Amino acid sequence: DYATKKIVKKKLALIFSKKAQFTNKISYKKRNPYIDLIRILGMYSIIVHHILVHGKAIEKYRHYYQLSLMNTFSFWHVSSFALVSGIVGYKTSKYSNLLFLWLCTLFYSVSIHYAYKKYRPYVANEKIFRLCYPVIFFKYWYFTEYFGMYLFLPLINNGIANISKGDLKIVILSLLGIFIFWKDYMTNDDVFRTANGYSVLWLLIFYITGTYFGKYKININRFIFKVIACLVCILVFFGSTLLCFYLPYYKGKYNNSKIVIKLKQLFRHRINSLTMILQTISLTLFLSQLKYNKFLGKIITFLGPLTFGVYLIHEHPYVRSNIIGNLFNKDSIALPLRKVIFLILYRSFLIFIICSIIDYIRHLIFTLFRVRKICIYLEKIIKKILNR
Repeated sequence: DYATKKIVKKKLALIFSKKAQFTNKISYKKRNPYIDLIRILGMYSIIVHHILVHGKAIEKYRHYYQLSLMNTFSFWHVSSFALVSGIVGYKTSKYSNLLFLWLCTLFYSVSIHYAYKKYRPYVANEKIFRLCYPVIFFKYWYFTEYFGMYLFLPLINNGIANISKGDLKIVILSLLGIFIFWKDYMTNDDVFRTANGYSVLWLLIFYITGTYFGKYKININRFIFKVIACLVCILVFFGSTLLCFYLPYYKGKYNNSKIVIKLKQLFRHRINSLTMILQTISLTLFLSQLKYNKFLGKIITFLGPLTFGVYLIHEHPYVRSNIIGNLFNKDSIALPLRKVIFLILYRSFLIFIICSIIDYIRHLIFTLFRVRKICIYLEKIIKKILNR
């Protein structure tokens, strides 16, 4: 009706008015440095993994088995983002956040397409319609699965708020036990369709696991116990990774025994294997016990929110096939191992910094046009309509 339209116009005018404070700060609320550090390290590990796999570094330098080991060390990244989502998101799950992430995805999906269409038109062969709907056409696998997961969060978070600590422990241990031990130890078949961790179901399981760490924070006060806990986390991280890498190569006396065969199944190089779970949880617990000084904390909390943009830029189909995929084309196959590892780490760092700068510009544009506030306002309008 006319009165509703008038109210909407006033609200939109207030959003875009000069009175609305413009800020170039990344966050609107206090951020936790260790959460953002997990995001930063996780995204850097993703870039390393993509250079090793999509950049064909492992394929080109297959005589260096250390590169495969390097890939195993970086494989904890996917579960870490689901875990972090549970740690920080269990209190609220606004669909405006999902809309905002979709607009960020749309921004890069379309803008990179037009940039390539102008400067390298022979590369831009994708239909713009498909790029406008990245979830429907599966342009970014993680965002597609995350989108599906997020739709369940209001129900899950409501349950987390009302469940006891003991019952939450039982739920998490049951989920991890059934979806890891049952799947890997009892059978080789993917009976629950977890797609080796590339699924909505697996992200939901690790999101629920993260809610426990968010709701019941593990703080160790005594210094000596904190040091011991950190050392245990480091040992678990390195031990599980090395076991995952070297166990498949075991050809000893007990190679054909049932126990060794089952262990090889359990410690597979896969997102939802026991190894990667131990990697993710041990590293998260380790980082949560560290203290961050003010200057370092500012740098971490500045870069943390930009990591999603880093993913969207470097994982765009055009960028992945034409930049990431060609990083080692001109390098000699005779490069020494030390040089190859340096190039992988250096180029990963360079990609992370360049993409972070680009995403900060995107952030300024979105802040200027009050995109997040508009998303929040649209959510309120839709809720009012549905609640009538």
